[in-house]
Amino acid sequence: MTLVVKMADTVQLDGVEKRISALESIVFGNADKDALYPKDKPPRIQCIESLLALQTKILASVDGKKKTEQVFANLPQLRQYMDPAYTDELILSDEAKSEIVLAEEDFLNRMASQLQVIKENEGAINSEHVRNVPKLSEKLQELSKIQIKQQDETAEVTEEAAKLIDSYNSTITTLSKIFIQWDEELTRLEMASKPKKSDS
Repeated sequence: MTLVVKMADTVQLDGVEKRISALESIVFGNADKDALYPKDKPPRIQCIESLLALQTKILASVDGKKKTEQVFANLPQLRQYMDPAYTDELILSDEAKSEIVLAEEDFLNRMASQLQVIKENEGAINSEHVRNVPKLSEKLQELSKIQIKQQDETAEVTEEAAKLIDSYNSTITTLSKIFIQWDEELTRLEMASKPKKSDS
């Protein structure tokens, strides 16, 4: 019996040592822990003493405060309630989950068909042309700038052409009025130059 107890203690000690070694590797990494914390040099504060002092301070701070003591007593239950999986199980039963899935059947079928289309077109989606789209975006931006510049230049040409057309129309209107006046003047002169018939 004593041998069994000693073997159990040995197994527990081995487990504790493995956990301590794992913690040391996390804390120290590749550094030499013996160089940082030599074994022959007594530590200023023992880890267990520090934890015990901290626990004493915590217990002293909540002593006599019933609400705080109740919170500490209910911490495991609070952790359980804060777990999303537990709240889902608490709120939704299996039947409710089944009803939600059935209610979203059309949506799920649409998503499945769209995923099937994507799967069928996977070769085109992963093609070199599609993969080169990010590289071509800079060229596309440059082309967009050129197009905007050309649109501005076209607008300026259109405005200038409209001004020239207005000027042309104004000139034609003025010339038409002058020709009409000349025609009237020539008609009057022709009428004046004709001999008058004498009365006999």
